[in-house]
Amino acid sequence: MPSLVIPYGTGTPGGPSVTIDTSAGEPLRLNNAPYTYDDGTQGPGPSAEDRLAFLRDHLTDLCDLWAKRPRQFVALYFRLIERVMERDRAAIEDRTRRLGGLFTPADYAFSALRPLPRAHLNGVRVDFAFWTGKALVTVDIAGDEARGPAWEARRATLTAAQVQPLEIPSATVARDDPASLETLLPPVFTAFWQDEALPSSPFKASGLDTLSAAPDF
Repeated sequence: MPSLVIPYGTGTPGGPSVTIDTSAGEPLRLNNAPYTYDDGTQGPGPSAEDRLAFLRDHLTDLCDLWAKRPRQFVALYFRLIERVMERDRAAIEDRTRRLGGLFTPADYAFSALRPLPRAHLNGVRVDFAFWTGKALVTVDIAGDEARGPAWEARRATLTAAQVQPLEIPSATVARDDPASLETLLPPVFTAFWQDEALPSSPFKASGLDTLSAAPDF
């Protein structure tokens, strides 16, 4: 099966990576691929909000420590997930009722696409990479400075690799408005719950019905 290995989270190709079966047509979601944590990482609390905050903070820590805008982007992206969950609440609640109470509406938040910070694709490092199930989408936080030949060559490399490169203005990230971010992303980013038949959490419960720090995949 064709597979795609994406290193991420460091300034060099070494470090954690995600392997994607591109033939499966399954998006890379918050809930369906392993995470790499430092030893001693404290697990999240029991609520969906706790778990989302845990993942948000983990992904933020994978951004460059001094890269203010990418770190802000992670926070804004998770606010967009919350916006979608609130806006589509009635439809999500209807779906969970039809599943016989096995899940709660909040479980669908973990179906959102997973950002890979500082991802490496074909020798190019991008701020974030997303796999939609059909295509790789990259997001770079762009300032107001003029683009030079190196930037255009970088974009051409990504496009030649069948990657959809997106640029999010740093002003949008600084404005901290999830509605503005939504207008700049493909619709698949906000339709995440619609094509997920059965939601799941990226954390497994122990015998005491608490959350383990080890993801369950």
